Amino acid sequence: MKKLLLLLILLSACFTVSAQDYYKTDSTKNKTNIYIIRLKDGTQLLGRIIEQNTVQSKIQTENLGLVTVDVTQILSVEFYDKNKPTSDKPYYPNRFVNRLLVAPTGFAMEKEAIEYHNTLFYYSEFAAAMGDRFSIGFGFLTIVPTQFYSLKAKLNIIAKEKFNFSVTGNHIGGRNIGSTSIIIPSFSFGKKENFFNVSPIFFTEGVNGGFGLSVGYMKKVSSNLTFFTENFFAVGNGLSVEDGFLLSGGLRFDRQKHAFDLSVILPTGFSDFDNTPYLLPVISYHLKLSK
Repeated sequence: MKKLLLLLILLSACFTVSAQDYYKTDSTKNKTNIYIIRLKDGTQLLGRIIEQNTVQSKIQTENLGLVTVDVTQILSVEFYDKNKPTSDKPYYPNRFVNRLLVAPTGFAMEKEAIEYHNTLFYYSEFAAAMGDRFSIGFGFLTIVPTQFYSLKAKLNIIAKEKFNFSVTGNHIGGRNIGSTSIIIPSFSFGKKENFFNVSPIFFTEGVNGGFGLSVGYMKKVSSNLTFFTENFFAVGNGLSVEDGFLLSGGLRFDRQKHAFDLSVILPTGFSDFDNTPYLLPVISYHLKLSK
């Protein structure tokens, strides 16, 4: 169990948070149609788009009148069908689309964002964006910060609507655990509300090395809920991370500026009970500190 917790701590330290625009608005939309316009802050507008350019959109709503919105704040634009039943629940995007359970994804951190993350109440991390595609982070044990530290950096190299590629580097150390360096290239295929992610993971610890692979999937399933799953295996060569694999699945409860993850993992090979499969619940919390 201790080795499994160490693995989660080491790899959680490579997480990078993110959210860019889910959609870009289309200047060709019919001005007579009615649309549901969702903003990044959770606001939902219903009305006609009467004017639009690369900077702003003017929306004629029934209850608020004419509203002008910066296009960078628009999350999605959906055609409104009056015959289709709608929910009164507000829409909350997945603001932390850049992370699964173990590995980071290919998406970059939101510009000027500052965020806090906690896994199992045991590991805490602060992350900050330094521009559009580069971010840094610092992690530590929540109860005894001097026992463990993590320094990380992530660079988004390719940012397309349906493909994102990033590289995360991490150096960790602490009392009685030595130091380990980790490099994770992450490939995300699809849009942010529905994508597959593949992340090879390379470990170095002294003269020894190891390899891991994370294959995951994330999908927005409702206005305030995201499903995610991840399959991970590691092959260590003299490392504190031993050979083994991990299967996981869970739900992310999205809110305007924070989210809870409730998941279950099935590890094998990361503890003294290699031949005894068991389920381990994992709780994570994510908080956006910036506006």
